[in-house]
Parts: sequence; C-alpha cells; structure tokens
Amino acid sequence: MKKQRNDVETFAQYCRTHGLSVTHQRLAIFEALASSREHPSAEQLHKAVQRRIPTLSLATVYKNLEALKAIGAVVDVNPLHEQARYESALPGSGAGHPHHHLVCTSCKKVRDLHDSELDRLRVRDAQGFDVRAVRVQAEGLCPDCQGRRPRA
Repeated sequence: MKKQRNDVETFAQYCRTHGLSVTHQRLAIFEALASSREHPSAEQLHKAVQRRIPTLSLATVYKNLEALKAIGAVVDVNPLHEQARYESALPGSGAGHPHHHLVCTSCKKVRDLHDSELDRLRVRDAQGFDVRAVRVQAEGLCPDCQGRRPRA
C-alpha cells in the first residue's frame, strides 16, 4: 500500500511540474492504470474507475489519457493498430522503466518484454527525425492461443 501511495504522490508532483492540475478523476485513472499489468484500454479503465466514481464518463477518461500522454506520464500501446491500450510511463510505476511488448496476433494480449539487447537498439538513418525512443513490438501467438491451434 505504501508503494502505491508513493506512486500517487510521484504522479501528482509530476503533473504539477508539467502544469497539469491534479483532480480526483485523474488520480483514480492513474491508480487504475499503474496497478494493472494488462495494458488496459480506455474502456477497461473507465469500467474499473467507475466503481469508485460512478459519475465518471468515458469522455473524461479519454481526455485525461490524452492529457497524461501529452506530458509523458502514460504511453499508448497499440497492438496491431487496433484499440489503443495504455500503461503508466513514470519511473517506479507500472512496469517501472522503458520496455518493449509481446503482442498475440490472435487474442491481442499484450505482455511486457524486458530485453537488454533490444534496449540497445539505435536508429542509424533517422531521415531527419529527432528520435526520442525506440520501442519494439514483437508479434506472434501467446501460449494460450498456441494451445488452441489444431494439431496437424
């Protein structure tokens, strides 16, 4: 419980430092996101937070996620160019540090991938881009979907 409280305090300070007000909705959305290992969609976050704040609208969740994305507090994880999924991007919250993702092409499950070799990737020909981050998304079949495949 203490770690979660520290995460919330760090988040609140990060928001203030970046000129974003700290509202109870924003705190609740962050807490739900930071405590999830599932890379939830905005709809999933809405459902989770609505238990605590019944009047919370889905539009408010989207607006908060976009505001938090703009200051670098969350990143979107977009598996296979479908519904956006999110995770906390602040150090010490969520996965704790930058990482990559494994995405199941069948069920769309997303898992964190910590691989020091991938962390060293650099873009050689940035074509004028100011590259700020390199993220790898490895796509394939998760163990559950592999188990459901018919055997030949």
